[in-house]
Amino acid sequence: MDWRLNTQHLEQYESVFRTRGFRKASRELSVSHNTIRKNIEHLEAQIGKPLFASKGSPLQFTTLGEQIGQCLMSELKLLSRINAEIRALSELPTGVIVGIPAIESTQALHAHLIRLANRSPCLEIELASHCDLNDVMSGLVHLGIFLDRPTAQPTIAPDDCIGGIRIDVPHAFYSARNSYPERLIGGYTDEEWEVLESLSLPSSIEVPSKQYGIRSAYERSQLASAGYGIACLPVYGKEHDPTLVERTDLPRVSLHSLHIGMSALFAKSAAHRLVRSFLIDLLTGEPE
Repeated sequence: MDWRLNTQHLEQYESVFRTRGFRKASRELSVSHNTIRKNIEHLEAQIGKPLFASKGSPLQFTTLGEQIGQCLMSELKLLSRINAEIRALSELPTGVIVGIPAIESTQALHAHLIRLANRSPCLEIELASHCDLNDVMSGLVHLGIFLDRPTAQPTIAPDDCIGGIRIDVPHAFYSARNSYPERLIGGYTDEEWEVLESLSLPSSIEVPSKQYGIRSAYERSQLASAGYGIACLPVYGKEHDPTLVERTDLPRVSLHSLHIGMSALFAKSAAHRLVRSFLIDLLTGEPE
C-alpha cells in the first residue's frame, strides 16, 4: 500500500465526518459533492478498508472510519493553527520602531540602541523622536519608554500593554548656590504633580499653578541656575553641576518612573522581544 495519502482527500473526509454529510462538506469546501464522493472512494481504496458502514441518511461510519475521522479533526486543527501562526509571523514588521522620551534620564539609551543595531545585521531599529502610551497601544511605535507613576503607585499603562518593568527615577530639589526665592519652578505632568502634592512641602514654598506648562528637566534646571527658584530634578547628572546645590532640607523623591511598553501586536516577534529584553537589561543591570 502507498501510504502517501492525498491531503485534499483527507481534508474532504474530515469535513464529511465532522459535518455528517456530503452536501454540507461540499458547501463548506466549495467542492461538488460528487467529487468528494469519488475522492473518498479513492481514499478507501488506498487504505484497503471501508470508512462508511452506511452512506445513507444519516451517515454511519465504521470503527476505522470513526478513528480516522477523530484523528483528522485533531490534526487538521493543529495544522490550521500552524498556518495561522506562520501567516501572523510573516506579517510582522522586520524593523523595530522604538520611542524614547527626550528627557535626561533616557538620552543615553539612544547610543546603546544604535550600537545594538550596528552589531546585529539582521536587526533594524528606528528611533522615534516622540512616544506616548497611545502610540504604543496603536502600534504606531512598536516599543516605547514612557513616563509613568512611581512603582509604589498604580501604573497608567493598561493590562494589554506588555510592560515588564517600571524603573523609578530619583529626584531631588535644587536651587542656585547663592540666594534664591522660595518658589517651586513649575512644569510637571499631572502624575508628577500628584507626587509633589503628597510630599506636604513647607508652606513657605510657593507652588505655581499646574497650568504653568510642561517644561523639560533641562529647562527647569536652567531657570533654577538663573535664580528663579527651586526645581525638582533627576539626581542623575546633577552632582557635577556647579551652579546648583541640593536642598537637603527637602526630601528626595521618585517623581516618575520609566515604563517599558510594547503592544501585544508584536509579542511574537523575536526582534521586538530582543530589543525589549535589551532595554530591561540596561535599566536594571540584570538579565530578564
